[in-house]
Amino acid sequence: MSTQQSKALHQQDALNALTPGSHEESVALDGLEHIFRWASEVVADGEDARVKMAREKRIRRQVLEMVQKYREQKLLAKANDETAYLQRRVIALLQKLQEVLEENAAIKAVMVNQYWQLARIPQLERELNAFKSIEYEREAAVTERRYLMDALAKVKTERDYLEDLLNVNETENSRLALLLSETRAELEKQKARRWWHLFWTPATK
Repeated sequence: MSTQQSKALHQQDALNALTPGSHEESVALDGLEHIFRWASEVVADGEDARVKMAREKRIRRQVLEMVQKYREQKLLAKANDETAYLQRRVIALLQKLQEVLEENAAIKAVMVNQYWQLARIPQLERELNAFKSIEYEREAAVTERRYLMDALAKVKTERDYLEDLLNVNETENSRLALLLSETRAELEKQKARRWWHLFWTPATK
């Protein structure tokens, strides 16, 4: 394994070993000194001072780049979270707005319906008065019909009585007509007789 790869692995392990709370404190530039010191310590002793200094600068720059990249990733993640939250809020607000619009539409429909119903009140009152008048007329007609039915029943009773009386009179007239006919016949017979028939009749007998 090369020295560069070893240093990169040590840097990654050091960054991963930091807790979130301590890392929050170390992301500031003023709090990176112990990281720089640790990076200097991992450099092998006995090297040239210029090489060591150049390596320390390179390590310092890499650490700063990693910190900057972490900050950017963190800010990006936070921005993504905020964007997602705002999107959820926007969706919720749009849904609420849609519900409010639907409620307003329903309320408008009810108001329009109520307006037309209120506008029909005078016509309905006239129709109600007409129905009341018709009801009164119907009640009067029912009363009149009841009176006429009673009168018709009386007329039928009287008619039956008159029919019975007429039958009796016809029977009596027939009897009287027969009696009258017999009487007339007897009268004609008596008129045809002469005065001597009074004496003749017993002799003939």
